[in-house]
Amino acid sequence: MKVFKLTAVALASTLLLAGCGSDSDNNGSSSNGPNIPGVPSKPTVDNSVAEIDQAKSIIQTAKQFVLDNQAISDAYEGASDILTNKQQQRIDITFEIPESLSTYMKTKNKQKLTSADIIALGTDADFNNAIGNITLAPSSDFTAIQNANGEFTLSGTTTVLSEKEDYIYNPETGYGEWVVVEDTFSTTFNGFKNSLSSNASSTTFSGGFGFNSINIGSGSEQVVFSSTSKGATISGEFSDKVIVNDEFDLNDVNRAGITLKRAVMELGDLKIQANDSIINATKFKIAFLDMSHKLANGKLVVRTLPSTINLTGQLIKVKPATNATITLNAVANENDIKNIIKVTADGNVEEIANKFVGMDVVLSLKGTVAGKNTTSTSPVPLDIQVNLKRTARNVIELQALTATVNKKNLYVTGKTTLDSDYNVIRTELTFTQNNAVIVLNLDANNDIIKQDTSTGKLADIKVNGRIYGELLENNGNTNAKFIDKSFIPLG
Repeated sequence: MKVFKLTAVALASTLLLAGCGSDSDNNGSSSNGPNIPGVPSKPTVDNSVAEIDQAKSIIQTAKQFVLDNQAISDAYEGASDILTNKQQQRIDITFEIPESLSTYMKTKNKQKLTSADIIALGTDADFNNAIGNITLAPSSDFTAIQNANGEFTLSGTTTVLSEKEDYIYNPETGYGEWVVVEDTFSTTFNGFKNSLSSNASSTTFSGGFGFNSINIGSGSEQVVFSSTSKGATISGEFSDKVIVNDEFDLNDVNRAGITLKRAVMELGDLKIQANDSIINATKFKIAFLDMSHKLANGKLVVRTLPSTINLTGQLIKVKPATNATITLNAVANENDIKNIIKVTADGNVEEIANKFVGMDVVLSLKGTVAGKNTTSTSPVPLDIQVNLKRTARNVIELQALTATVNKKNLYVTGKTTLDSDYNVIRTELTFTQNNAVIVLNLDANNDIIKQDTSTGKLADIKVNGRIYGELLENNGNTNAKFIDKSFIPLG
């Protein structure tokens, strides 16, 4: 079985995950699941502000919103990665150690390996073949245990010597050569447990993978993984009995005509500390299931689709100064996916005619990030929520985007229209603040469509239905022109 590896890169990647929602009838009506925050209502209106000032305020707020985004991009451009290449390589090696030891112990029918055992096996060909291009020098507390059910535990400290070939380029000669690169570091396992493997044949499976902490390296190169919930739990239900052991491969299971009816992976509180950064995944849940199509020759074509994704994560960084939390929620009705999605003979996933799988997605960003201007870097507060909903086969609605900029609220709604191949045709966005409204139409390339090409007019700026200004674009410059003859340049 391919062991689930909780590398820092894998964790960071979860911050980019998205999912799809549900549909229960021909019209594609969908509803938010219990973990999906509702659509925020429009902010309260301040009628004490003069209408012309409301018109100018929405432009200033939108301008600052754009400037903040650019300042954030500038601040993080060229910022160091959370992990160095050496740290990432050490992490990969560290998470391969338990897998290698477990494989060797099963092959040799051993239930326990102590530090003395591992030292004695230093010249054993089978052992060295199992652990690969590394050498272990374990401390006296280093112990690996594997029970009859396949559960593996590991604790203690070991020094690791790794060797790998790397191609080193010599700029003076214009040529390179392969050299052996060595690295020595220590790693400490505290409460490591892998119960993802089982020797029982069953239609259901429940296992886990986690640890209290894993310390890799020392000093400025140290990486620390820690978890209060001991990592991940995985449960699954199959259409027939399977053995989820070291040889388990879902592709092989599918080829045998067995499908995954449902599986859920939940990651508890997991923290990674490296360099000047902390990544904390406080919640991560993903559920998925198999969709299949049987060919005339009896072969089963299978595709695995997600049905639920819930994520809450936090990034804390010293430079640029960052303390931000991201929450992503998306839930689909699994029965609807089964009834609406089909797998074609060539393995493509399609929706059946006149139906669609709805989409309910909520993304929230809160906290403080860094913004860079011409002279310095300063904190930029984040308070953004986005609600998306697929309401028809060819329509995705922006139910609400709420943002707070300089203590002023910006509220955006909209609709994106798709063609039969799910490509964007057109998008309409409505920006609201107090009683001020701006409506923009965008083409397939996400460029604003001009209402009047002769004047460069993009949109009217209205307050309570009355026009107080125009948004104009001429010669690559965008400006807001108001009825009192004033202008606000937008770049």
